Amino acid sequence: MRPLRERSLKLTAALENLLVKSKYFVPLHQVTKLYPPQENGTGDATEKVGFTIITPRDPESRGAQLSLLFLPKGTDVMRQVFAALSSRGVIGDEREPDVIRLAPAPLYSSLKDCERAALYLNEAFDALLTDKL
Repeated sequence: MRPLRERSLKLTAALENLLVKSKYFVPLHQVTKLYPPQENGTGDATEKVGFTIITPRDPESRGAQLSLLFLPKGTDVMRQVFAALSSRGVIGDEREPDVIRLAPAPLYSSLKDCERAALYLNEAFDALLTDKL
């Protein structure tokens, strides 16, 4: 079981490293400052879109998955990005209202799969901003 866990750690770390390099990534400590809560509880999809990772950074405190919180919260951003990822073959786990979980499966996922997932995520945001989703 040890080699499987080691592969899982490597793939999840690789995906995390790719995601934090995204121009749409927002460090968790900046979310409240950049996306203050709206009075009516909903955000505006015309605001700056982005995502943060809400899964613990410590590999020993998480499994093989990363939970991405889509911003601004309370908009349709997550659903649109999820649809775009799904259409490109990225299998994630949708958690209403604003979270997608991505988990590189150590038995069959590769580093290339992680690279594609990060690329497709960026492309989904690019398309969202140009109204091409």
